[in-house]
Amino acid sequence: MPRFLTLCLLLFALAAPAAAQNFPALFSVHDVRPGDWLNIRAEPNARAEIVGRFDRTQTGVEVIGLSEDRRWGLVRTDEGTGWSSMRYLQAERTDSWIDGQQTLTCMGTEPFWTLHLYLPGNTASYDSLAEGAFSLTTDAPTLPSTRGPYTLGVPFTGARTGMVVMRNAICSDGMSDRLYGLEGQVYWRGQTEGLSGCCMLGH
Repeated sequence: MPRFLTLCLLLFALAAPAAAQNFPALFSVHDVRPGDWLNIRAEPNARAEIVGRFDRTQTGVEVIGLSEDRRWGLVRTDEGTGWSSMRYLQAERTDSWIDGQQTLTCMGTEPFWTLHLYLPGNTASYDSLAEGAFSLTTDAPTLPSTRGPYTLGVPFTGARTGMVVMRNAICSDGMSDRLYGLEGQVYWRGQTEGLSGCCMLGH
């Protein structure tokens, strides 16, 4: 299946209501037989090329979204992105990233930067090649959000004052084959130019 069509299926899954699960979300591999593993495939198809695998006890698998038939999850790995059967993936949490209860990390290029949001606590850290590293304090756990489309805003103060806004979207870091399920924009108070990047669950 052409990559463009695959992404169209994913966009459909992200745009459709997901009563049971909002993506991205973390999953654990389950119900895989001893001595076996969960394959990661190039397309949402059991006959597609195998591009990686998860151990049968793997946890913290980030699923970005679902195929149109909701049987396959687009998973992000250190090497890139692929598809695994949702039959063997079990949600680790019942809440959603939009609730502001999960740690999130955003990053971007030109310049290279990383923003860690240690939610639901109110601490954060920012690091860039241009400015170095410094700590921030967020407004968590009281954070603004929207449900149509899903967005989460995290205001912060400290060495810099501003806000990061995250939303559901297919996001590429522009440097690898990895895809992310969230876009993030950082806005600094007093500056007209912010930062754009991708976000993931965890740190």
